[in-house]
Amino acid sequence: MEVCCVAEVHDIRSVRSSSGEATDRIVIQTTASWLNQEWTIELTLADRSQMGFRMLVGREAMRGRMLVDPGRSYFGGRPKRRKKPDNT
Repeated sequence: MEVCCVAEVHDIRSVRSSSGEATDRIVIQTTASWLNQEWTIELTLADRSQMGFRMLVGREAMRGRMLVDPGRSYFGGRPKRRKKPDNT
């Protein structure tokens, strides 16, 4: 599914990936909502189309609002798997 949206550029920052490579990324501001709470967060934009998780939420976006248990995964349930096309 493809969703198109528009946001004002808030900043451009140099971000170092997990592999150590630094790239300049566009930063936007948007609203996060979780358990009937809403707050403004900053997101850096990157093409994650080939990665397992399409978006990562960083610690700064959650700071002071929630705790993360690094020993648990999919606390809210696993996402449904997309069926691969049958090419036979």
